[in-house]
Amino acid sequence: MGVAPNQSIDVTTRPSAVQTKRSGRQTVDFAGLLRRLSMTTLPQGRSGASADGMRATAADLARSRAVSLSAADNAISGLLLRWQQSFAQTQEAAVVRTENGVRPTIISGTRAAETGNKPAQSAVPASTSALSLDQYPHPLADNGRGVHWIPTLRSSPEVVDRFVGEAKDMRMKWVTFLNDGANIGDNDYLVKKLTQAGIEPVMRIYTTKVGSIDQDVTSMVRHYKDLGVRYFQIFNEPNLKLENGGQDPDVNRYLDAWIPLAKQVVAGGGLPGLGALSPGGNYDDVKFLDQALQGITARGEGGVLDRAWLSMHNYMLNHPLDYAKDSNGFLKFKTYDAVVRQRLGRSLPIIGTEGGLYPGEHQDKTMPAVTEEDQIQRIVGAYKYMGKREPYNFAYTYWVLANEEGGGHDPAWSAQALFKPGSTSPLVEKLKGLA
Repeated sequence: MGVAPNQSIDVTTRPSAVQTKRSGRQTVDFAGLLRRLSMTTLPQGRSGASADGMRATAADLARSRAVSLSAADNAISGLLLRWQQSFAQTQEAAVVRTENGVRPTIISGTRAAETGNKPAQSAVPASTSALSLDQYPHPLADNGRGVHWIPTLRSSPEVVDRFVGEAKDMRMKWVTFLNDGANIGDNDYLVKKLTQAGIEPVMRIYTTKVGSIDQDVTSMVRHYKDLGVRYFQIFNEPNLKLENGGQDPDVNRYLDAWIPLAKQVVAGGGLPGLGALSPGGNYDDVKFLDQALQGITARGEGGVLDRAWLSMHNYMLNHPLDYAKDSNGFLKFKTYDAVVRQRLGRSLPIIGTEGGLYPGEHQDKTMPAVTEEDQIQRIVGAYKYMGKREPYNFAYTYWVLANEEGGGHDPAWSAQALFKPGSTSPLVEKLKGLA
């Protein structure tokens, strides 16, 4: 959901912007740093420098007693990333300029892309330095089932204990939560309890709009990675005016902000999330994704995608589970994967971080409105589908676990919550009984 600055954020309890700093110097783990270099595939660079020469440069830095562990690690990460980018620039970046049968369809006043043809063959070769799908982390006994945490920036221990327990009872293996920019500390207890429950935490780095973050993102990522967070979503629904401070969405402005933050996430040891686009949106989500991928490559920044993943909001609207006339339904991941493969020559992990449908929804007037029975049948069906999901399709996430019951204050999300004051959605018992 497009969470506005005043939505689901209690400003009276908003955490301090002062973040914890790591103090003192640490002993450099030379063996660990050099092991990273030895395991990294480094092709011949554009400049002609050899891979061995680059390794020697980084090794000298690692052995230097004048730098801290974090400084050496960040510098080596930067060297690796620049090398990968240099190699990427030597590849043919020709873009297929043929029409792909894309035509707009109007749903509730927003434009949604409908792909009439299968995409053309990949326009670029796959990167040789990118993580393969099976190298990305999963929770133990992963079933692909996820739920979005309460839409607040922090939760009390009592709320965490209660709702982590509920998520575990519903057999959830992925939970997306909000963190206030690069703030450190407010979600430590939540992350610890999630990981102890065998649940993969996905952090959405909360900002009020698309733009730079004037904080130490790398240190925050390193802190939470040590606690068990591997996936970090950068920005939310950037194809909406609401998430751009009222301005029209702009792919270049998004990339101006996303690329530097993604590099900081990588430097901290995390995996940066791209997208989290609103279905349809003020700027069609499929076109936005396609142009963002082209833009990253055109800027010579393709290396940053070697550790990236794609965040997806596959809301169903009032469409059935198997709806495929356009991308606006549960199966949105198929359209996204086709775009990614065309532009990168490989798949990226797609992690649903929001999704669902709700009684009364009637965006597509050619189909009936959603009933409570429809909701239960389709959401349960979505979770069952994940048992036989595609290799790139990591998780389906329902919005939202709770609102007021967990400390949320924006009534906009009340009807969508599984747990409400005085009542519980019948979905909960269905999900607890789902094998």
